[in-house]
Amino acid sequence: MSDPYRFTQSPSHARTRDDASPRQGRHTVRVVLWLLIILGAAANAATSFGPFHPLVSVAFGLLTVLCIVLLIMHHLQHRK
Repeated sequence: MSDPYRFTQSPSHARTRDDASPRQGRHTVRVVLWLLIILGAAANAATSFGPFHPLVSVAFGLLTVLCIVLLIMHHLQHRK
């Protein structure tokens, strides 16, 4: 039975900055999703009170909800 707390790699095989790129990609996805949520909610509010057709507001609302769902899914897939 292996010990989950034992370090098996030598220091020469330690992670380098190149190995951190998938983690940075995940961070970028989260930032983009948060920005889309904020922009979608702001656009939804602006079109709700403006002289726009109601379907425009609904479209921005659906975009916001979709981004929230994607952010939750992304979190659940990449949690430790």
